[in-house]
Amino acid sequence: MPFPIILVMGIKALATVIAVTAIVAILTFHMLVNWFRDRATLKEQNKQNIAFTLQEHLSNGNVKTVQGIFNARDNILLDSKGYQSREIDPKLAEIHRGEEVVIYE
Repeated sequence: MPFPIILVMGIKALATVIAVTAIVAILTFHMLVNWFRDRATLKEQNKQNIAFTLQEHLSNGNVKTVQGIFNARDNILLDSKGYQSREIDPKLAEIHRGEEVVIYE
């Protein structure tokens, strides 16, 4: 199901200001899933809470990835974590192929 462009813009606006909190050589899909799993209660508290990742390719060749829980109704970022990595694993690369923001159901 495609998400409204206004929702994606809201996520991008809030998430791009998140500082990198972890620097890793390779970011894996498994690392992101574990973070989301630890916050499952937050995600499930409200139907408007959306799990997402945002990726940006930096000029130094690294990748900045922000993951978070965003409340679409109130336009509030409830929790987030930022990573900078030299690489991302193939599964994560495939999920983000052609998409800057990915929403997880």
